[in-house]
Amino acid sequence: MMKAAVVGNPVDHSLSPDIHNFWLNEAGLKGVYTKKTVRDENLTDFITSAAKEGFSGLNITVPHKEKALKACDVLSATAKELGAVNLITFKNGIIFGDNTDGQGFIESIKEKLPNISFEKNSFAILGAGGAAKGIIHALHKNSAKKITIINRNYKKAKDLANKYKETAVPFDLKDIKKGLNGASFLINTTTMGMRGGPASINIDFLSFPEILCFTDIVYNPKTTNLMKSATKSGVKVIGGIGMLVNQAVPAFQAFYGEEPRNLDKLYSVLENKMKVIDND
Repeated sequence: MMKAAVVGNPVDHSLSPDIHNFWLNEAGLKGVYTKKTVRDENLTDFITSAAKEGFSGLNITVPHKEKALKACDVLSATAKELGAVNLITFKNGIIFGDNTDGQGFIESIKEKLPNISFEKNSFAILGAGGAAKGIIHALHKNSAKKITIINRNYKKAKDLANKYKETAVPFDLKDIKKGLNGASFLINTTTMGMRGGPASINIDFLSFPEILCFTDIVYNPKTTNLMKSATKSGVKVIGGIGMLVNQAVPAFQAFYGEEPRNLDKLYSVLENKMKVIDND
């Protein structure tokens, strides 16, 4: 039986098993997808053990995306450039690492805004970790007009911005007002507001009238405090479910060798699941 899993800490919130097991059922495949809580110090051993135990592969989530890269034998060009992986596959004794976060994000935006012009928009990013790297890389590839990176650790923001000098500018979180100035999109790539994660910072969206859209990669809960604040201010909001689903598409293909089916039905299933979770 083909098996795969999502690995993180914490990982109880993950909807990845719901997505992959839905697609397995729709395709009539004999396979299983689970979630594994793995501590940082045990990550490399877990990955190598999974390869030996017959796993097709693993999805890697916070906080392991950067460390997991070191356990891979071969990396895709994207993973190598980003220094982070979210997709690991095992084949012929080789551990292969890839990163589908960025493209998953781009596809989720296009689903909601099919006519978006990345070239005409400026994007402000909260965070400078593994997810931020993937999203910034994809925005750069799609010719984003400008990218500002806002992070508590200014050095991390600066190091990341230096990779995209012609496009990206770093800001310390204490200078967030300057970082948001002129941005038409604000993207939260951190775990702020995630169920069990750190509390969100407060942002007065009315003070930044140029922000037209707020995107949160957090999907559990379905509506974060930042999303609520943006909505109250009349800003369009895009949640994290779309990115989760779209980055899962190539993973499912890699794990089980089939195209995912019935995405519209999947979104409906996930919406109902999130209603139950939010009412717990």
